Amino acid sequence: MKHLIRAVLAVACLWFCGEPAAAAPYRFQVPKADMRVLVRPDGAVRVVYDLVFKNEPGAHPIDIVDIGTFHEGYHLGNVRASCDGFNLSDIRKSTEIDTGFEVHMERATIMPGRSATLHVEYTMPQMVYQDTTREDYASLQVSPTWFGSEYVVGQTELKVVVQLPKGVKPGEVFWQDVKFDQKAADGDTTVVGWYRPHFRLDHQERFSVSFPRGNIPVVRMTKLGLLLKWFRESTQARVVVGLLVVGLWTLAFFRFTGGTGFSVYVVLTGLMVWAFVAVPEVELAAVPIAGALVFWNEWALSRRKAHYMPPIAQVEGGGIKRGLTAPEAAMLLELPLSKVLTLVIFGMLKKGLLRQIEADPLKVAVNEPFLVDMKTLPTTAVERAELYRRVAHKTGIAVHKYEHPFLYLIQRNPSKPLKDINFSAPLKQLITRLVGRMKGFDLSDTKDYYQSIIRRALEQAKSIGDVPMREKVIDRNFEWILMDHDYPTVFAGHTPYRPIWTRGSSYAGMGGGTATSAAPSVGGATSFGDVARSFAGWTENTMGSMASAISPGSLNLAKPSGGFLDLSGADSLTGEMLSALTEGVGSGRGGGGFSGCACAGCACACACAGGGR
Repeated sequence: MKHLIRAVLAVACLWFCGEPAAAAPYRFQVPKADMRVLVRPDGAVRVVYDLVFKNEPGAHPIDIVDIGTFHEGYHLGNVRASCDGFNLSDIRKSTEIDTGFEVHMERATIMPGRSATLHVEYTMPQMVYQDTTREDYASLQVSPTWFGSEYVVGQTELKVVVQLPKGVKPGEVFWQDVKFDQKAADGDTTVVGWYRPHFRLDHQERFSVSFPRGNIPVVRMTKLGLLLKWFRESTQARVVVGLLVVGLWTLAFFRFTGGTGFSVYVVLTGLMVWAFVAVPEVELAAVPIAGALVFWNEWALSRRKAHYMPPIAQVEGGGIKRGLTAPEAAMLLELPLSKVLTLVIFGMLKKGLLRQIEADPLKVAVNEPFLVDMKTLPTTAVERAELYRRVAHKTGIAVHKYEHPFLYLIQRNPSKPLKDINFSAPLKQLITRLVGRMKGFDLSDTKDYYQSIIRRALEQAKSIGDVPMREKVIDRNFEWILMDHDYPTVFAGHTPYRPIWTRGSSYAGMGGGTATSAAPSVGGATSFGDVARSFAGWTENTMGSMASAISPGSLNLAKPSGGFLDLSGADSLTGEMLSALTEGVGSGRGGGGFSGCACAGCACACACAGGGR
């Protein structure tokens, strides 16, 4: 029974007494911190700390102290530590901070409410850098160790002293960024120092000095090296650059995928951010890469043709669809709709269905035989088609079915510039008719066939030197030549080309239809005679103005998705996986520790430090 009572009391003691002590956090003051840095002739420095710790009542005993180092080049073998006369030999690489070591206090552990002074010495190689302002100078930058704000309380009387090599005189030493509070000769050398009586030892504070290099070996850095060093040590710069890169990457990704692949984007972006945090150089190098990706993607998208033809079933071996007119072939090849419309108008002018009223802006009118009596205007497209068929049979001029709505629309808008008439409906009918005519034929072979006709028409016109013969060839292949991007070369020469509808006083086979003369147009506007010497230029301007006569929205044109890769399937798969995972959700725990080394300074050795406990 006595043993049972003792066991219960032991458990209760552990429960009520032991657990709170183990759970007590580190909480202490550092009333005084002295840091002395001695610059050695070999470019290394010997760092000496005297840190006074005052542990808070009820806090965790100070059994381990983390000391941050300037870089990873330190050796635990040259670290010496003691506390109030007790030598401390258990020194290990820190598990709390990225760059530094931890001193185990052992029998010198500072209990709650007690104070003690920790003395630490260690050597750091390669600490003296070439000064970027003067070739014969070296530079050094140091930063005292500091502790997490969750551990340290109160203010610290901070002293930082740098002892320079022998032979350096006070007048030859200069500060960087932060002025000296002390600069004096010390025997045959010079010491400089900074004093902060009310300092919060929970953040990094840098102190820099430049002095004559002498024979000290220095670490040289290129401009690129300095840039990388500055970037690694500037948290603000890394955040800004990171946001910039992620923004450019986001724009490029979703423009490339047409707004799909969000799940893939999240994974890739997460990996990218992880790489940026782990290797700052990767982040900096990503800036031009991300910019180039955005530029290339936008350039490629701008060159993509805006497809307006609905999908046409590709029938392999279905043969070539012959007999298409120039406007139909141009639409099949998906030339700009403004060019297609111009070919339709020029074709009707060439045949005599229309006559030109004014050149700039282009105005036309329906020739008399094809005019519909507006008082007895046929009410349906079928009735109008029958009227046009009878007139075509009588005059001997072919009228294509797709030209009917163009004739009707032009007559309904007399004396109106073509660019101000909305030809979207007739063009849509032309697209629908063409898709129907292509059923059962080989689309690729048909396109190749009409491209060869265009090339042959252009080459034939270029090869003829005789002016009259050349004009006849151009007249015959007029619309096909205009479909080639190199058509202006055909109309160049000493004898400017004039299209057939501007020659003479009448059109062949029209029985009274009059052509436009070379005299100035009504109202003093430019006549075609004024621009005939530059037919190619006039044609380009006319085609450009025709764009305003088309409303893409009313055509329901198929627009590019904005991307080259569709990742919507990946989004669907991710959604299914997440849905499955919701059926069984686990739990976990995590934590974080204080990381204390973030070096800075362009021209100097980075000597930063951070203590965890």
